[in-house]
Amino acid sequence: MSRYDGEGLGFAPLPALGPFPLGEHRSMMEALLLLMRSTEKGRKGLTVQQSTARKVRATITRIWEASPESKADIVLSSASLKGRYIATHAPSESRWYEHFNSGVRARMGDIVSQDRAYTIQVLHKLLESYQKEWTTEQYDMSFQSLSACMFLLVSCLGGMRGFEVMWTDLAALRYDLAHCEESEDFTAVAWPIVGRFKAHDGRLGCYMIPIAGKTKSGIEFYKWTERFVGRLAMEGHCDGWAFKRRDGTRAKASDYMEDIYKRLEYIQETTSLIDKDCDVRAEYGAQRSGRRFFTTNATIEGVPPHVIELQCRWQTDRANGDRSVTRSMIHLYSESQHNNSAFLVQLQRECRSGGPAKCV
Repeated sequence: MSRYDGEGLGFAPLPALGPFPLGEHRSMMEALLLLMRSTEKGRKGLTVQQSTARKVRATITRIWEASPESKADIVLSSASLKGRYIATHAPSESRWYEHFNSGVRARMGDIVSQDRAYTIQVLHKLLESYQKEWTTEQYDMSFQSLSACMFLLVSCLGGMRGFEVMWTDLAALRYDLAHCEESEDFTAVAWPIVGRFKAHDGRLGCYMIPIAGKTKSGIEFYKWTERFVGRLAMEGHCDGWAFKRRDGTRAKASDYMEDIYKRLEYIQETTSLIDKDCDVRAEYGAQRSGRRFFTTNATIEGVPPHVIELQCRWQTDRANGDRSVTRSMIHLYSESQHNNSAFLVQLQRECRSGGPAKCV
């Protein structure tokens, strides 16, 4: 385009690229904040990942919307929220910043390291360890160990992320156990969690998550729940958060991982259930190892996908339907190493019915 200098036309057909007015930063100040954030130390790597650094943009945009400078923003709205469009002067929403952000994504990328799923064999070994401790100590069993055992069970059997388990309401849990005792129905526990879920637009609510009292593989979840609630009662806790620290504040999922890690390392040393090259503390995580166990084993057992999604509260992903550009949440969370047989059965069915690419 440089040859079209306008000499033959008598005027310049292209806009001038500078100089900009003094003080005009063209969203570069916001870009500098993102670059500064991207150089800070990360939890696992030398620096934070792109998915962490990019949150600077959302923060700047929200601050802009709440500031007097947003007075010129124009809202074009229809009857529903989904039909609302905003014409904004926010520097973090400019075209220049969008191109800059695309370059950052391309250069930084993200190293995705998913938590390893517990296998059913590893879970049973862990519970065998806790059961030995309970058999010896009964209600004198370490409260930390008992809480870690319940955290492990609820995350694995309830399909919850680690931090969701921490939202357990003790009073509601005691009420459900009392109802089970009265009706002599021990087939399931309605596990109550109180919190804000992204699948429900961040609204606060109490959700009762059904968990089998005794699983197909023989895990006595109801008995462990009774032990947990009974020990809490001995400690003088009858309401509030079920998972608490000694000072009464709500616990974090990470508070129980040291106990679980030690038992996993013992399993790794004494059995072949965990490969020797596995870094237990790096590969197993507090947030998603349990949920990945749930999704993987439910898929292996042939549980319908919509039931798995309902249990894991993935309504938002399911609502996207064909418009979703990513893998389904079931495929995202399932541990491919452990459920190849389940996927192969599905693939064979698709082949027989002339499925995708006729399975060529």
